[in-house]
Amino acid sequence: MKKPKKWAKVTPGGLYGWKKTQADSIRHTILNKAVKKDSYATIIRRLNQLRNITKDRETKATMEKDMAYLKKKHGQ
Repeated sequence: MKKPKKWAKVTPGGLYGWKKTQADSIRHTILNKAVKKDSYATIIRRLNQLRNITKDRETKATMEKDMAYLKKKHGQ
């Protein structure tokens, strides 16, 4: 049987110091700077990949909240 390919390429530091334990304002500042540096689509993809592979509900909820924030602020 063939091994499935790993679809998520998660690299440390891809979210520039984002942590679920930080205050909303700090996380949003980090994400806004990341969007300016990399692009909205790239940051959303990174958040989505991490959200999909994590098993921690708190982390998932925080990421979904931050993704909604980014969509409202930077989305089309």
